[in-house]
Amino acid sequence: MENNNNNNNNNSNNNNRPRPKKRVTRKQLRNRRIGGLIVLLLIIFLLSKGCASCIRCACKSDGKDDGKSSTTTTVSTEAAVTSTTESALPQENLVEKLPASYKIENVPEIYQEPELPTGSEVTALTMLLNYLGFDIDKQTLAQNYLTCADRGDATFSQAFIGSPFDSDGLGCFAPVIVDTAMKYLNTQGSDRTVKSLNADTFDDVLLRVASDQPVLVWINTNLELMQEEYCFTVYGTNGIYTTTPPPTTSVVIMGTTAPQVTEATPEVTTAALADDFKQDVYWIPNATCVLLTGFDTVNDTVTVIDPLQGEITYNMGMFKTSYNALYKQAVVIY
Repeated sequence: MENNNNNNNNNSNNNNRPRPKKRVTRKQLRNRRIGGLIVLLLIIFLLSKGCASCIRCACKSDGKDDGKSSTTTTVSTEAAVTSTTESALPQENLVEKLPASYKIENVPEIYQEPELPTGSEVTALTMLLNYLGFDIDKQTLAQNYLTCADRGDATFSQAFIGSPFDSDGLGCFAPVIVDTAMKYLNTQGSDRTVKSLNADTFDDVLLRVASDQPVLVWINTNLELMQEEYCFTVYGTNGIYTTTPPPTTSVVIMGTTAPQVTEATPEVTTAALADDFKQDVYWIPNATCVLLTGFDTVNDTVTVIDPLQGEITYNMGMFKTSYNALYKQAVVIY
C-alpha cells in the first residue's frame, strides 16, 4: 500500500512539471510568415472590392449624380455615333500624282435611244449611278427626277428644256444634272456627294478618272464645233422667270457674266430696274453629255462612253477644245 502511494505521488509530481516547448524550425517560421502575408493580401483585396461596390451603390442611389451620369453617357454615345457617321461618309480619295494613262473598267454602256432620243445627259448619269451600284434605269430617272421646262420658262442651267422623251427636246447643263442626281440619292438615303467641277485645267478632270471616278463631261457631238444659236428669251421680275416682258431690258449670252440691266424708258425708276431684266438664251445645237472613263497622255487620247455611240476614243487635244467650248462643265459623284 505504501509503495502504491509513493508511485502515485511520483506520477503527480511528474504531471505538474512543465513540458518542454517544441522547437520551431526556420522553414516552419518562413512558411508561417508567407501564409500570414497571403491572408493579409486576401483581406485587403476583399475590402477594396467591398468599398468599390459601396461607392457604386452610393452613386446610383443619389438621384442628382445618377442624372449627371446619364447625361454624360448620352453625350458620349451621340459623339460616338457622330464620329462613326463622319468616318463613314464617302471621301474623294484622289491620287496625288496623275499617271501617264488610266482606264476605269466595268462601266456599263447604256444607250439613250430609242426611249430618250434627246436624253444624253440623264442617260450618262444613269451609267454613272449604275457603276456606283445604284439600281436605276434611264427612263425612271428622267421621268421622276429630271426637272423639265418649256422654252421661255427657264434657262438650260435651271431645267431640261423640252423633254428627253421627245425628238425636239433640247437639253440641259451641269446644274440640272447635279440637282437630278442629288434628288435621286436622297431618296436612297445615300450620303454620296455630287459635285460640279467647272475645272480650271483639264488635268483636274483627268485626276478624277485616275481616282476611279467616271466624269460626266459636256462636249460637241463627234467633237464638231458649232456656234451658239439664239433659242428664246426669258424675263425675270423679282427673281421669278416669266414669258411676259417687264418694262426694262438687258441682253445676256449663256456662259457670260450676270445680267446687266439697262433702262428701257425714261419713266422707269431705278428701284424697278434692280429687279427686272430679260435674258436671251442661246444653245449649241450639237451639245451632248458623255462619260469620261480613261485617258492616255502618251498617245494623247481619251476614252468616253457616248450614250449614242457607245465607247469611243478621241484625240485628247480636240476633246479639250470641245470641253472648253461647252464652258468646262463636268460632274462627279463620290
